[in-house]
Amino acid sequence: MRTRLRTRIIALAVGTASLVVALAVVPIVILLHNQAYSAAEQRATFAAQSAADYLSAGQHNPDLLASYIERINGRGDPSVTVVLPDGTQVGPRLSPGIAAAAEQRPGPHMRADHDRDTLDEVSGPYTDPVPRGRAVQVFTRTPGGVARAVAVVSDASVRRTLTTEYAVGGAIALGLLLVAWAAAEVTGRRLVRPLQRTARTAVALRDGDLSARAPVEGPEEVADVAVELNALAARIGELLTQEREAAADLSHRLRTPLTSVRLAVEGLPAGAARDDLETALDRLERQLTQVIRAARRGVREGVHPRCDATGVTSARVAFWRPLAEDQERQLTVDVPGQEVVVRTTADDLAAALDALIENVIAHTAEGTAFSVSLIPASYGADLVVRDEGPGIPRAALARGRSDRGSTGLGLDIARSVAEATGGRLDLTDPDADGLAHAVVLRLHSDEPSAVSTRARVRHSQRSLT
Repeated sequence: MRTRLRTRIIALAVGTASLVVALAVVPIVILLHNQAYSAAEQRATFAAQSAADYLSAGQHNPDLLASYIERINGRGDPSVTVVLPDGTQVGPRLSPGIAAAAEQRPGPHMRADHDRDTLDEVSGPYTDPVPRGRAVQVFTRTPGGVARAVAVVSDASVRRTLTTEYAVGGAIALGLLLVAWAAAEVTGRRLVRPLQRTARTAVALRDGDLSARAPVEGPEEVADVAVELNALAARIGELLTQEREAAADLSHRLRTPLTSVRLAVEGLPAGAARDDLETALDRLERQLTQVIRAARRGVREGVHPRCDATGVTSARVAFWRPLAEDQERQLTVDVPGQEVVVRTTADDLAAALDALIENVIAHTAEGTAFSVSLIPASYGADLVVRDEGPGIPRAALARGRSDRGSTGLGLDIARSVAEATGGRLDLTDPDADGLAHAVVLRLHSDEPSAVSTRARVRHSQRSLT
């Protein structure tokens, strides 16, 4: 399954950014975890030291101490509890597990009071693991014994902090991925747009618009593709012009010996042989004229010819009707009441229809009925020539093949006109012997061609990826 080039660029950029983020997740998580506990312990240490310093200043009044501890705990986590020498707890009551774990700390080392002030001795902070958290204890010596300030850091409070930090980190990571996606989108568009324009130019050239040129833009490598495509288009135009001129020149050169042959034939005695030679010369002259017209068609009619198939069909049927009446042939015509535009010239369509009707008249007995129908379709129209003659073998579709002594180019001319529009020529209604009695000329219009061109452009763009 093909993927677009822009999609691949975006996938590469976002994938690379995702890999970088994934590689950074583990160290960032460890760092945030350690930092969260360290910050919580610092806050607990500061709160416990503040309570211990308050006690060391001789503030042993239970009511004042309770008010001070309440003010400290009102600032948020962690909570501080002062345990007096007699076991009384001032502040949030410690759970039995935390109280027991905190009491297991051995006798604290008090700082020596060398300045002979009135403050009691205070120890340094001690951190101990307790159930579902950690406890920071600071001891102070009071007249009644050793008291301690206990600040508890709960795992739940640290997890709440980590959750917030993880959410912020995730938002930052998502923002980085969005930035990578946006950068890749801009880069992909700048790279793909010139390629899409070049692809559209290539499709236009394939459809015959030799004036189409790709814009030279984008990165140097992409611009080089446009430059070379434009050079190729110019060279194709030169070669086609040379080919048309050479074919036309050759055709004109052939007219001189053809005229000499015609003069020689006209000098022959009247008879069947002379009539056959004149008929052959007439056919050869018609074919030569078609070669000249085909060689000049691209210059004369442009790359997008069109005509009204209804008008052409009606005109050519009117031209052949007198001959059909002379041969007592019943000629039925069925054309729509509105224009049916097809992608060919009026002369080419007339030549194709003339070839089909001429085949009917030349290869069926006088009095054989035939019909001409123009059937509009979603892709353009079907031009059907049906006769009541012996039928046409499918092998007659081969170029130059005929089972009736002719050159076999009549069906080939009609087929070339149909294929030039994007359609085809086919034989239908085979009988038991495999013979067909109707020739269908499928002609396409410009509108389906435009739709198919857009589809081919999209296909070319996907192929670039």
